[in-house]
Amino acid sequence: MGTRVRFAPSPTGDLHIGSVRTALYNFLFARHEKATFVLRIEDTDQKRNKEEALRGITDGLAWAGLTWDEGPVFQSDRLDLYAECARRLEASGRAYWRDDPGKGRALVFRIDRRKIGWDDLVHGPSARDISADPDLVIVKSDGFPTYNFACVVDDHDMNITHVLRGDEHFANTPKQISLYRALEWAPPVFGHMPLILDPDGEKLSKRKMEKYANIGLPVVVEECRRLGYLPEAVVNFVALLGWSPGHDIELMTLDEMIRAFTPERINTTPARFLVDKLLWMNGMYIRRCALDRLTELSRPYIESAYGPQPPEKIREAVRQQQERLKRLDELALSTRFVFASRVEYDPKAVEKWLEPDGARALLAEVRKGLAAMHTMDKEGIEALLGRIVQEHQTKLGHVAQPLRVAVTGGTVSPPIHDTLEILGRDTVLARIDHALEIAGSKK
Repeated sequence: MGTRVRFAPSPTGDLHIGSVRTALYNFLFARHEKATFVLRIEDTDQKRNKEEALRGITDGLAWAGLTWDEGPVFQSDRLDLYAECARRLEASGRAYWRDDPGKGRALVFRIDRRKIGWDDLVHGPSARDISADPDLVIVKSDGFPTYNFACVVDDHDMNITHVLRGDEHFANTPKQISLYRALEWAPPVFGHMPLILDPDGEKLSKRKMEKYANIGLPVVVEECRRLGYLPEAVVNFVALLGWSPGHDIELMTLDEMIRAFTPERINTTPARFLVDKLLWMNGMYIRRCALDRLTELSRPYIESAYGPQPPEKIREAVRQQQERLKRLDELALSTRFVFASRVEYDPKAVEKWLEPDGARALLAEVRKGLAAMHTMDKEGIEALLGRIVQEHQTKLGHVAQPLRVAVTGGTVSPPIHDTLEILGRDTVLARIDHALEIAGSKK
C-alpha cells in the first residue's frame, strides 16, 4: 500500500493558518515520499458544521496549491462503519453505555489505565500516563461518533501510515493508541508539530482576529486573500513556522520544499508568527511575479475602489507600483492618483512644496513646457525639468516635487516621468492648474 497521510479538518469555521500548516506538512511529506495524500472532512459535529466552511477548506487548499490524491471523504457518510466498530468494543467488554445528565445515553470506552508510549516523529520517544483520565465517550446520544473514535476508525480503514498533526493533539494520542489496541489494530506513526504563537507569545487564535487585524496579521486563509498576500508567499512563510530546510534558506518554491522536506527537521518548540517577516516575504514574491499575472491578481483591488478601468492602464499602474508593494490591498491607496476622478492634496505637502516663494512660478513654467510638448515621454520630461533646474540654478527636487504634489496630491509616487505618462497630458495640465489655484489661494 505504501505511505499514506491525511489532512482531516472540521468544516466549522474559516481555514486557520495552523490548519494550512498541517495540510502543507502532510502534503510535502506525501510528495517527498511519493506517497498518497488524503483529504478527509471530519463533519460529525452536526450542530457546528457549515457549508461555507467546507467550501473555504477546499478553496483555500486549492488557492495554496495543495492538491490531494483521494477525497474529500466525509465522516458523515461512514456511520455504519463506526457503528460496527462500536459494537465490537461493546461485545468485548471494552465499551459500555452510560446516561449523562443533560447529554443523553452515550457509549463509553474503557481506556487503558497505565502509561502509554510511542515513538514520535517530531519529539522522539514520548509517553503519557492516562491511568487517572476518565473513560472516553466514543458514540454520542445522537448516534454520531466522537473525534477520538472516528479518526481512529478512519485512519485504520484508510490505511493511514503516518499522522502529522499539532501538539494540541498530544494528549489525545495515548487514548487513541488505547483504542487501536482494543480493536487489535496497529496504530500509525504519530508526529506532533509545535504550536504557532502570535507576536505576544500566545497561541494564535481566531478569537483574537479583531486584535490581529490592527497589525495586518491574517489568522485565516480568507484574510490572507483579502489583504493581498500571494499564495506562494503564504505557503513559504507557513512552511518555516516550525520547519527549516537548513542552510538559512528562506525563499523556496513548493517544488524546492518538497525536495527538502523531512518531518525530522520539524522543530519541537513553538514558532512565532511575525507579521514583518510575512510582509517582507510577500514583497519579494510580488517583485518576482510576472506582470501579466500580477495585473490580474491586482485588478479586483483597483476596480473595487475605482470601478472598471482600461486593462492597459491597470497594467501600467501595477508595473509602476510593483517594486514597492508589500500587499496588493495597498494598491487602492497607492494608485489613487491614477484612477480617482479628483486628487486629494496632503496639506503638509502643499505647505512644503507649493506655498514657498518661487514654487508657483517654477510649477507654472513646468506647465508651459509640458503643454508645448508634442509627446509627453520620459526623454522630453527629463529634458524640460533639467533645463528649468539649470536656468534657475536650483535643485531637481525643487522642480520635480512641486510637480509631483500637483499631480498626485502627495510627495511619493513612481518616477515623475512614469507618473505623468500614465496620467496623460490633459489630466496633468488640469491638475497643475488646480494646484496653482490652491497654492495661490493660501497666499
